[in-house]
Order: sequence, then structure tokens, then C-alpha cells
Amino acid sequence: MKISAAIIALLAFSLDGASAKAMPLYQPHRISYEELVMNKGYGTESFMEALSSVGLITVNGIPGYAHQRNDALLRLHGCSLESKAALSHKFEDGTVRRTMATHTIPGPGGAQSISHDSDACASFDAASKTLRSTVADVTAAFGKSLGDSISLEKPLLETEDGMYAFGGFADAVENGEHLEHFHSYQRPVDSVQDEKTIEFHTDQGLFIAFTPGLMVDSQDNIIETQSSSGFHIELQDGTHAF
Repeated sequence: MKISAAIIALLAFSLDGASAKAMPLYQPHRISYEELVMNKGYGTESFMEALSSVGLITVNGIPGYAHQRNDALLRLHGCSLESKAALSHKFEDGTVRRTMATHTIPGPGGAQSISHDSDACASFDAASKTLRSTVADVTAAFGKSLGDSISLEKPLLETEDGMYAFGGFADAVENGEHLEHFHSYQRPVDSVQDEKTIEFHTDQGLFIAFTPGLMVDSQDNIIETQSSSGFHIELQDGTHAF
């Protein structure tokens, strides 16, 4: 079953092909994965303030996550060039985005595979399966922690036919369909440097779990010294940060 209601207001964000210039750096509130799993700190003032005023937190200390992220994202671009499942879109600034979409359904079947029809994607499939499983665990832990810290009228949601009611926030997270997108952005050297790739916008859903992007060169080597400054958010007072 697919949940289309937007219960939590998400922050507006954009992708910018240009440098961040004088834009301030925003440091999200951090909570460890252990705290989420053990239900420690989920109801603290700082945790709830971050979600209500900004709509963004960072979860750190996730076992195996750093390696899993690098392993999957290093193989993403090469696969996206070969996979029949990849959809390509060119933005006005010249940036090309290649997207592979999949989803996870509740109950039997779970995480759905991506049909690539390419041997070049075998290593990406294996790596992304592990990463998706880890992200699913973090998503479930966040859903339970947030559900335990807010009071909502029950049932929270129910299906259109009235056959199933979601008792609380964690129930909605666990039993809703999770949409999962892998994006590869490639900017030509001669692209327009001072234009936004994507304008500020707000996506709908209960919430979005982001995996930070990985900067790589033309040979798919990680650029260790460079992090992206092109992901921008709009704060509650209207100011922009990255």
C-alpha cells in the first residue's frame, strides 16, 4: 500500500551547480544510531526542536554504513550508463542526471530489484542491496523513536477501502511503501556555473532518508578532499544554507 499523505513538512532544498559563495554552512542536529535503537534522546528538546523548526537531523554511528555507501555509490555511475532502467534528464545548466528507481513493499517480497539487463550492474546490485538494508533499519529505528515522542490521534491513517488502519507513526513507516531513488549527477566542464541545477522545492511523504553524495572523478575514483557544496536547504526564516 502506498502512503501519499504528507504528515511531516519537509525542508525545501535545491541542487546548485555553482559554488556556495557566502552561503552559511548548516550543521544538523546529530543523534547516534544506538540512541535511536535504544530509544535514548529521541524525546529531547533539541531533537524535537530540530525536526519542528528545520525538519532535518543527521544519524551517525551506523555500523558498516561508511563502507557500504562508498561501495554502492562508486558503482552507481557506471551502472547508470549501461542499465536500461536508468532514466536520463539534462538540466538547463548542462548537468545530466541519471536515475534508477525502485521501491520496498511491506510483507513478503520486501525490497524490489532493479531490472538492468546489463552485466555491468552486477556489482552495483550487490552493493546497493546491502546499503538499502542498512538504510531500511535506520528508517525503522527513526520511525519508532519519533512515534514514541509525539502524541497523535489514532488511527493515524487508513487505507481507502478501510481494510487497514495504521495505529501510529511507526506502523505507518513499517507498513508503507518506500520509494528509493539512486541519482548520478554529471556536470560537463563547459556547463553554466552560476545557475541552479534544480530550484528549491519540497518533496511529499512522511520523510526522506538521504545518503550523502560521493564526489568521484572521470575514472570513478573517490575525490577524498572534495565534498559537494551544491546541496542547499531553506531554513525556517527563509535563509539558505548548505
